[in-house]
Amino acid sequence: MCIFQRTRWLTSTFLLVCTTWHVGAFPSLAEGSRTLYPSGALGNRANAEWRTNQYGSPNFVTGGGFGGVLRRTLFKVYAKAGENILVGSTANGVAGDGSAVGSILIYNPNRVSGFIGNESIPGTPDFNCNTDQPGNGTMISRAEELAGPESVDGLNNLAGYTPCTYTAPVEGIYDVIFTGPDGFNTSSNGTVAADVALSNPNNFNGNQGGTIAGWDVTVRSNDPSSTTDFEGRLFAYYFAFFTGGNGRPLFYTTYPITNDGYRYSNELRGLDPNGALFYGNQVGFFDSDGQTPLYHDVIGDGFQINNPEGGVRFSRPQFPIFFNPVDTDALPFIQTYNPDGTTGSIGIPSIPAPPNISAPVFVGNSSGNSSFLGGGGTFTFSTSIAGNYQIIISSDNDPSDGTNFDPTDPTNRVLRGTLDTPGAATVSWNGKDNAGNDFPVGDDYPVRLTVHAGEYHFPFLDAENDAQGSTITLLNAVNPLGNTTAFYDDRTYRTLNGTTVGIPPQTLPVGSTALCGINPPSPTFSDPLNGFSTTSFDRAFGQTSGGNTNTKCTGSFGDTKGLDLWTYLPTSPSFIPLNVISNSQLLLVKRITAVNGVDISGFDNNDGRTEDDNANWPTPKSTSLRGSTSSGIIAPGDEVEFTIYFLSAGDSDVTNVRLCDLVPDNMTLTADAFASLAPLDAGGLGGTDVGIALGFNTTSVPSTPSVYLTNLADGDRGQFFSPNTEAPAACNENNFSVPLPALENLRGAVVVDVATSPDVIPNATNPGDPANSYGFIRFRAIVD
Repeated sequence: MCIFQRTRWLTSTFLLVCTTWHVGAFPSLAEGSRTLYPSGALGNRANAEWRTNQYGSPNFVTGGGFGGVLRRTLFKVYAKAGENILVGSTANGVAGDGSAVGSILIYNPNRVSGFIGNESIPGTPDFNCNTDQPGNGTMISRAEELAGPESVDGLNNLAGYTPCTYTAPVEGIYDVIFTGPDGFNTSSNGTVAADVALSNPNNFNGNQGGTIAGWDVTVRSNDPSSTTDFEGRLFAYYFAFFTGGNGRPLFYTTYPITNDGYRYSNELRGLDPNGALFYGNQVGFFDSDGQTPLYHDVIGDGFQINNPEGGVRFSRPQFPIFFNPVDTDALPFIQTYNPDGTTGSIGIPSIPAPPNISAPVFVGNSSGNSSFLGGGGTFTFSTSIAGNYQIIISSDNDPSDGTNFDPTDPTNRVLRGTLDTPGAATVSWNGKDNAGNDFPVGDDYPVRLTVHAGEYHFPFLDAENDAQGSTITLLNAVNPLGNTTAFYDDRTYRTLNGTTVGIPPQTLPVGSTALCGINPPSPTFSDPLNGFSTTSFDRAFGQTSGGNTNTKCTGSFGDTKGLDLWTYLPTSPSFIPLNVISNSQLLLVKRITAVNGVDISGFDNNDGRTEDDNANWPTPKSTSLRGSTSSGIIAPGDEVEFTIYFLSAGDSDVTNVRLCDLVPDNMTLTADAFASLAPLDAGGLGGTDVGIALGFNTTSVPSTPSVYLTNLADGDRGQFFSPNTEAPAACNENNFSVPLPALENLRGAVVVDVATSPDVIPNATNPGDPANSYGFIRFRAIVD
């Protein structure tokens, strides 16, 4: 994987994080810089660093907090008890500034501890090359680098360098530190020649500063005459390298391995870093919640990409990266790490377990697999592996033309996360699509569920240019997507907190264009489900050199960004259907609003019902719910006005609303109650036989409804069903699917079609908002 970040200290530098493998057929020899730069190697050299500066501070998630990754390379090497660890470098014993001198330190297993990238180094090593074997461990030429160490007895491989030798007391993982001539505690860049041939004297003198041009860690048997190197033993969780400038592309290969045992080779094909931090992890970057894998790039300020847009964060270095294909004897001893840098278990399987999913189920917040509009629900499933999951809810419920499962489509919804252990998993959905809108009402929306094995992300931090892109190859399994398949997405996007990331943030639809910068990749994203072949040039970006402005959106495409490149093996997809149903709700409140033509003012809630407590009734309620639950003392011949208020109080529009109210016992409908108020064309009858009123959002003048309806079946929205006639099912409170029998319609029924298709009553989101979410029907009756 690769992460590159430009930094600026005394000179301009650049951070690169990545694992790669070399183009060409040169044989790898032993473990060290000669592995990365064998005879005939292309491109340039990056010096290893040991410095006190940090990359990415404070943007890396660290066990619940934030921090950076130190600019240093902490090497790890596996050795069995009695085996010899041979070490040397171009800086060992070389004097730097002041009294400092380059050194090589070795620590026994389990002595180095702490967060990955910020480890605690004990004050006293178990072996110090300078003091324990003075005069040894110094490379003085390219020929010595390529030849590797002499035998311990000095009788064989005489073309090599004379090593310092440490005999491993126990089997396990040893820590090895190379410091430059400026010593253990320095922030010096040094003067880096960056030449593979080591032809410049600065590769061997004190000008290396806080860097080391050539270095070697070789494991051999306890036979002092042996020249047989045990390869696949040396690795690191992160590499801090320095080329000293742009236009110095790198071509080499490394071999990362995931916690679940999937092994890759990663080939750099012209990545152009300056300062470089190489690492890999399970998630790349975190979304704004600090927990969800982002699967997008990061834009920030300057070489450290501070203040990332949208509140996203960096996941820490996590997986071991080897210089040769791993010696499987080392796997049981390797410490695994979590994406936040905390320690996991010890040991990586030599044979990765194939992934599978079982028992996928969706339970909506209504019933079964149905969810109310905007309500969401819960997905449950079991998986045989730990890893990242991806759930895609497609808005395309018409499979006739192929279902759209694009996880970046704004009208779809993707849910992603990490599973720390195999077994049962539960994932919640809030009912929204990727754009933050409610998933629309509909049946049988298809859901695609996968879990990823062997997921490996290769972040590029502030990597301005890459001539061809990196090639990633799966080595010990068959990926159904293809063993050189990976993914990238260099477009604008929206974070979980609703922030749009990209330039320009408002003028273009999210995901329609590449992030800012000179020469973005073409295409700007890979196929979201099937990926792209990393043997292609699709992910090349930037220029041949330069482009490092350290100012957002002004340099090459990789400048001031974190670019993610990732790969994984998906399980066979599991498909689950779900339904979204209307969660409409219509509140009804009945009041007496006038007696004998005298309006009742104010508002009371003496019936103790809760319908009129809803916060979205228009204010003041003395207007919107004017009236009383009691008329006081009335006598035969008195006229009482009844008003039934309604409010769309659910999470969705109300459709097909027919309201029915039966005239109370011992009362008779006033057939021409509103004849004097109705326009001449009301019902086409010139204002006669008008006994029903319908109002929408008329709180300012509640006595003046917007529509007056006749009592007849004449095509308007209202009708009065005379006593002892069959009334609509809306009048049957015992069974709304069966008409009300004539013998139960004793005094007549007022029926109003308030909302008929395609009409709707929109749901209220605030008091009186939107218009027409509130209204009423009204009629009058005389006491017999």
